[in-house]
Order: sequence, then C-alpha cells, then structure tokens
Amino acid sequence: MTLIRAIEQTFCKLYAPTLEQLIEALQSIERNLSFVPDLKTEPTQLPYGRNVVFSSPDLEVIVIHIPASRSTAIHNHGLSIGAAYLCLGSLVNSTFSLDSEGFPVAQKDDFIQSGEYFTAPAEQIHQLSNPFHEPAISIHVYTPPLREVRRYLPYSDVLDYVI
Repeated sequence: MTLIRAIEQTFCKLYAPTLEQLIEALQSIERNLSFVPDLKTEPTQLPYGRNVVFSSPDLEVIVIHIPASRSTAIHNHGLSIGAAYLCLGSLVNSTFSLDSEGFPVAQKDDFIQSGEYFTAPAEQIHQLSNPFHEPAISIHVYTPPLREVRRYLPYSDVLDYVI
C-alpha cells in the first residue's frame, strides 16, 4: 500500500481525535512512514518546506522539511492540536510561555531524534529548530485543520525607540 493511500485510509476514519488517537493513527502506518521524505517540498516563501498531503473537514496531514540551520517561527496552532513523527534527522522543539506584555519567553527545549513521536497540545507555543548539519523531515497531523495560527516575535526582535 502506498503512503498516501495508507494516510487516506487511516485518517479519513477519524473524527475529532485526541492527541493519543493521533499518535495511534501515525503508529498504525509506521511501516509506511519511511516513504515520507519522498513527499517533502523545498522551502519557497517560508524557511522550511510544507506539503499538505491529506485534508478533510476534521484534520490535515502535512510533511514538514526543515533544512539544516533553519527554524520555524515561534507560533501556536490556533484551535488545533497535533501529533508528529520525525522521519529523518533531528530537531529541537522549544516551548514558550508569554510574559505580561505578550512576548514569548523560552521554557524548555526537547531534543527529538529520527523515529520519535511528539505532540502539540492545545495552546502550546513552540518553535521547531534544526541546528544540525542534515535536513529534518517530519509528518504532522492536526485536528481541526490549522486555522488562526499566530506567530510571535521575541522582544529582542521588536524595535522600541523612545524619543
């Protein structure tokens, strides 16, 4: 069975799944996940490649390709929760809280290795970074599909002039 067919058959059956059910669904097609790198796209407008390989009213599946020395923006997932599997490479998943002014403050760094699962629970603010020398390719499942994603700038990136 092809990877796309396995994704379609597995994820079209899910309605409003929990994080645990998203992980279980990814695990159920794990033998096909070695083909995920074949679905990667190169970065164009973003610093990483993003390929939506399945979408329904209830969820979407995206292949993310973060080249060496690149990162996503600090962001949340709006009203969505997600689960992911790292197929190739290594990543750092940095989580943040917001200070009293609404700027992100680093809380924790988790190192993710190829073959590991990770999640994006409700209201998580995070950044995926690839500070390593090889690309990182992962498959992500979000429910509901990503909407209202918010990006956050660190205070150090905001110019504040007093005249």
